[in-house]
Amino acid sequence: MTLAPALAKKYGKLFGTDAVDIQTANSQFETGSSIRTLISYAVGITLLIVAGFGIYNILNMMIYEKMDSIAILKASGFSGKDVNAIFITIALTIGLVGGALGLVFGFGLSVIIGQIPFNTASLPTVNTYPINNNPKFYLIGAVFSIITTYLAGYFPSRKASKIDPVDIIRGK
Repeated sequence: MTLAPALAKKYGKLFGTDAVDIQTANSQFETGSSIRTLISYAVGITLLIVAGFGIYNILNMMIYEKMDSIAILKASGFSGKDVNAIFITIALTIGLVGGALGLVFGFGLSVIIGQIPFNTASLPTVNTYPINNNPKFYLIGAVFSIITTYLAGYFPSRKASKIDPVDIIRGK
């Protein structure tokens, strides 16, 4: 493969014809593949960030609904770090369970898509949709889900840890 450009020139001169190496012939296909890969990463990252904002909103609303409970916990001796740990644990639980379900669902969907017939004249050796089940992609998804949910839980938990129980109890 790496010698194809030099051999194409050599054989073109030898036989007096136009010889095109495989890299030149498939350059448009390679460019299209790299652009599709970039778009896939961008869409995936965007979806994970949107999911992170959803978790952030859920935890933020949970804090407002549980103000009384947080005040009681803090009044009974729980520190801000304890309250912080509770909400980060909730966020990480959502991230771990949601990430695991997403990875299993995504793998199952990719197996189903990999069985669908795909016939095209430009790729005669490809019979089904080409699916890349590289574990690297699943690892990236798992790590990103944990990081996203940690950050989505960290900011509301900081707010919850700073709640003054006296202000909440007096407000009722």
